[in-house]
Amino acid sequence: MVTLRGIVLREFPVGENDKFIHIFTKEQGVIEVSVRGGQKMLSKNAGATQLYAYSDFSMRCDRGRYYLDSSEPVRLFYKIRENLEALSLAQYISEVVIYVTGQHEQKSDVMRLLLNTLHFLSEGTRSCGFLKAVFEMRFMTEIGMMPDIVCCASCMSYIADEMYFDLMSTKLYCRGCIVPTDDDTLVKIPASVVHALRHIVFADFDRLFNFKLSDINMKKLGRITERYLLIHLGREFKTLDFYRTLGI
Repeated sequence: MVTLRGIVLREFPVGENDKFIHIFTKEQGVIEVSVRGGQKMLSKNAGATQLYAYSDFSMRCDRGRYYLDSSEPVRLFYKIRENLEALSLAQYISEVVIYVTGQHEQKSDVMRLLLNTLHFLSEGTRSCGFLKAVFEMRFMTEIGMMPDIVCCASCMSYIADEMYFDLMSTKLYCRGCIVPTDDDTLVKIPASVVHALRHIVFADFDRLFNFKLSDINMKKLGRITERYLLIHLGREFKTLDFYRTLGI
């Protein structure tokens, strides 16, 4: 018997009563767990195994497969499912986490990032666009794909009215050092967006979600973080396609 604390990121019905759930844990990454009677409203495990529940799970492992014995909820992010925009963003975030963090990978900082993001999604105290951008860039940082944005990669200049971020090489350049190119992975960004990117990458978790940008610059930041994630993960995500259809 093993007991792990984790977040339910996905669920699949099996027959009329049972279901499989994907749980993200900081000790073992994402694991698939069979829940007998999990679709029943009166099931003893109904609350703790619902989507985006943060719970303690006691399981037995048989031939590499997990079977749930009992569970106890720690925090339920139920309000996420009451808002289509928040729900679609949570589904995109879940797909990214499941794709990247496989089994038996310790990801304690990813867990903290995920919990904080779900908290703000549930409470509605930060916009979805803001949370999406913060999650994308900090997630990439936590999994070892941190961009080199401390200063210009050529002259070491830290501050400029506008700088250029090479999404492919992950490096930052000032206007005087950039070499013109037709490559669409080179993005011009204003100083305020550079500062926001630095904040997301380097800030402690206690301050991570505490910054502001104008609506225009927030959209610029969101386009950069999204492209950065997609380029370096090397794939598209269907849940992101749906999020985009909402016209947000």
